[in-house]
Amino acid sequence: MKLYERKFGQQGIPIVPMLDILTILLIFFIVHTEFKRQVSVLKLDIPQTHHLAGTQGDRNSVLLEVADDGTIAFNGQLIPAEQLVNAVRERLKQNPSTRIQVSAAGGSSMARFVEVLDTLTAAGLNVEQVPVRIDYEP
Repeated sequence: MKLYERKFGQQGIPIVPMLDILTILLIFFIVHTEFKRQVSVLKLDIPQTHHLAGTQGDRNSVLLEVADDGTIAFNGQLIPAEQLVNAVRERLKQNPSTRIQVSAAGGSSMARFVEVLDTLTAAGLNVEQVPVRIDYEP
């Protein structure tokens, strides 16, 4: 006679092996994570201004400035646009190695700027080799 009969029921999901696998994955991700550190790639020793000796400007360089209102200054002196060709030619006769640099204000008209470049071409300069700086202030 059997008094007790063993019942085999469904067993639950094994939690302990899953915790072991989860722990191993957590350790793996912690070990392989790259922590961001501030790394200075270049260490620059920039000289201060009091260490630099002054240099004389190039005597062969002349600045041609076009202001906002359209006035033209050649080598620091105001000059009418009609006389600019003669002034450039005369300067080139005095010193053929003269280099002319053009500086235009951002508010000056494009027509005046093109007129100045045409004047330089008429004076015998190749405007493709003339450095141009446009000062634009927003």
